[in-house]
Amino acid sequence: MNIFFEFIQIALGNRKSLSVGISDADWLRLFDFCKKQAMIGVGFTAVEKLHTQGVTCPAALRMQWMALALQIETRNALLNEQCAKLARKYEHDGLSTCILKGQGNLLNYPEHLRKRRQCGDIDVWTVCKNGIPIAVQTAKDKAEYVEYHGHKAVIEYVRMQHRLAVSNVSPVIRYHHIEAPKIDGTEVEVHFRPCYAHSPQRNWRMQRWFIDHADVCMKHKTHMGFSVPTASVNVVYQMCHLFSHYFDEGLGLRQLMDYYFALKVWHNDVMECKDLQSQGMWSEGLGTAVMSAQEVMAVIRSFGMGKFASAVMYVLHEVFENEECRMKNEECISSFAPWMICEPNEKEGRKLLEEIMKGGNFGQYDERGKEFKNGGMVKHGLWKLKRVMRLVSSYPEEAMWEPMFRVYHLLWRKKK
Repeated sequence: MNIFFEFIQIALGNRKSLSVGISDADWLRLFDFCKKQAMIGVGFTAVEKLHTQGVTCPAALRMQWMALALQIETRNALLNEQCAKLARKYEHDGLSTCILKGQGNLLNYPEHLRKRRQCGDIDVWTVCKNGIPIAVQTAKDKAEYVEYHGHKAVIEYVRMQHRLAVSNVSPVIRYHHIEAPKIDGTEVEVHFRPCYAHSPQRNWRMQRWFIDHADVCMKHKTHMGFSVPTASVNVVYQMCHLFSHYFDEGLGLRQLMDYYFALKVWHNDVMECKDLQSQGMWSEGLGTAVMSAQEVMAVIRSFGMGKFASAVMYVLHEVFENEECRMKNEECISSFAPWMICEPNEKEGRKLLEEIMKGGNFGQYDERGKEFKNGGMVKHGLWKLKRVMRLVSSYPEEAMWEPMFRVYHLLWRKKK
């Protein structure tokens, strides 16, 4: 068993102790691993648990680790407040919101890890409330307004925010989001589309599906003062998010851990739904029905991500669980855990895990072709093409459409 994976399993509560003794040099390797995968806060939970067993981290490193973990806890509390503030403002201005990814994942985590998930920026999915058009002020000092609908309304609303903030910076706009003004130094990405696919047909299906499920997500309020996706939508959405980043720049274990806990919450909801059905209590009026694994996979396959989903299941199985953890669950058959949405694919899973371990969080530590990745537009384009071609044997449709989508996206941005 990989000592890095054992360490993470201890933090998650899926393992009690390490299978081997560790030296001071091993502790440094564990710290570097957690830093590379953006799991410093979660890793410190394992440090604390091992300390109670007499397996102690060197004092200087432990103090450094603890300081970083406390910073992450403080940062999470701040971002939660900022998300609630953002939701209130947008709601007041006629927009419905749903916090995606980062802070939208916190409630999926166990209580002992919730504050220690390493956070980044704020991603907010935004739509016009009840389809009502938004009136956007045309200039900072003019009381003239123009009405906009749909995606255009969200884009122009964010541009208005920049004008009112007297910002001389033109907001960066992508196919699915636009950068809003920072909130006390925190970057904000406003999504008018939650995600996208390179294949036109797959992308059309994806956009229609998320439009159909937008309302239920916007109404899925939490006690923290903002909405998050429902468990079923989150399982689909985060798979799309993982697949997109796998092609774009790379994935890290933090994103896989997010998905692991999203699946756990979804599975609990499925079991609760079954209990209610067995008691004759479930009805449409009681709440939104939870999608079964078969329904989730039908959607994911329609987006062209079936094979990738099976690779993700393998990675989650290898990294976050162990035999002791799986034996506790009588439903667990071989490598197929009850919270999984499909059978793991070892061949594709090993490829995915290798990419994750080489690249770290969002591929930031990938040394392959680094001079091209950080070069100009042409060099970066060549690096991107080479990366995509590595994936063509596993995901040919998405890989073959990626260069064409890039050209389309460039033209689309020029029009915006």
